[in-house]
This record gives sequence, structure tokens and C-alpha cells, in this order.
Amino acid sequence: MVVAVVLTVAVVLFFETDIMAPQMLFAEGQSLFVVTVVMELLTIACIPLALYLFRIHTVRRQLTEDAATASNALLVWGSVRMLMLCVPMVANTLIYYLSGLTVSFAYMAIILALCLFMVYPSKERCSFETTKERQQ
Repeated sequence: MVVAVVLTVAVVLFFETDIMAPQMLFAEGQSLFVVTVVMELLTIACIPLALYLFRIHTVRRQLTEDAATASNALLVWGSVRMLMLCVPMVANTLIYYLSGLTVSFAYMAIILALCLFMVYPSKERCSFETTKERQQ
């Protein structure tokens, strides 16, 4: 998560300080529309799935079955959860500058960055999500 946030901030700093200039990588026509639709669908799909991931039956079962395998499953599924938010966030930030400052990509990146606070993998949250489920 920290790497993705640092990478996103670095992209913003490079473009905002004119080290790199925003470019029109996509033509104003169909290619920009297709990229916008794909990123919107990806963002809209990834946010609820990342927030709900530990409630899916197979994931929850892997997290609560055995204490020995729960830590490995938590590492795998927690990484998947963070990647579902971080990869589109970095991609949206980069596409924002490469598309000639198309604002919708910036909004999607900001929304994904705010969602990171809801799934931050603290030790207390990880233990809560694995042990609380065992009690139910």
C-alpha cells in the first residue's frame, strides 16, 4: 500500500513540477472513451469487491479454518484486497496526466485513495477479521 501511495504521489509531483509534461496519449475520440469506460468499470467493480472480500464465503472459510493457515491466507487475501485498490489508483493517476488532464481519472484515483483508509491492514483489523469470524 505504501509503495502504491508513494508511486502515486511521485507521479503527481513529476507532472505538477513540470519535470514531465502532461501529454495527449489518447486521441479525443474513441480511444479516450474506451479507456475511460474501462477504468470506470474497473473502479466501480474493485471498490465494493475489495470492501466485501473478507465476507465472501470461500475467503472467510480460509481465514477462519485453521490458525496455522489463516496467517498465510490473510497475507494472500489482504494483498489481493490492497492490489484491487492500489493498481487502479496508480493507473488512474497516470492516465489522468497522459490523457491531457481528463478530470474523471483524477476523481477515480481520489476515490480509490480514500477507500484505502477503509481497508488499511492494521494488526488489530487483521485479528478482528480472522478471530471474530470464528466466534460466529
